[in-house]
Amino acid sequence: MHCDDSDMKIAPDRPSELFDLSEGAASAFVREKNNGNMEKARQLGQSLARELGRRQGGLPYFGVGVFDDAQSLGQRRLLYAYIVSRVIEDTAPNSIVAQSALSAFYEQIQRETPEYYAAVTDSAALSLYILAGRSEPDDYNALGGAFARLCGREGDPVFQRYGRELALYFAVKCTQAVLRTQMVR
Repeated sequence: MHCDDSDMKIAPDRPSELFDLSEGAASAFVREKNNGNMEKARQLGQSLARELGRRQGGLPYFGVGVFDDAQSLGQRRLLYAYIVSRVIEDTAPNSIVAQSALSAFYEQIQRETPEYYAAVTDSAALSLYILAGRSEPDDYNALGGAFARLCGREGDPVFQRYGRELALYFAVKCTQAVLRTQMVR
């Protein structure tokens, strides 16, 4: 049996079309480096990571009180890392700058607070925050519910609200940090 494959195109007409996408990314990287965004992104990521390591006064530890135990403190750090990622991805001028900031964020955590690195990159728990954030992108109640569940307090309205308020607080503070960098758009 003979099949007519004359309408199938395996390679582009010009070989350079294969590389146009990577050349575009390379030129975008050079542009972002030249306008200072890559350095600003690196500094932003490192600064947000240092907040995680500041046990006294760091953003993830804002308002620590009677509801907090080792489990909720761990979830605060994970929720903070999730919010950092979400805010950077949402506010960076492009994905190249966002990836630079996030790489710096996680590298700084791994270097300065390695005991937190495994926790904030825990894919199972982080997946719950990602799913909650995607299910209701503009509603932080879903993140509050995920926080309560991961703290072992699923269905507890106090912990759901607690998680929601923490997520909102982290989002505001992280957004302010991004805006202070004054990245070129």
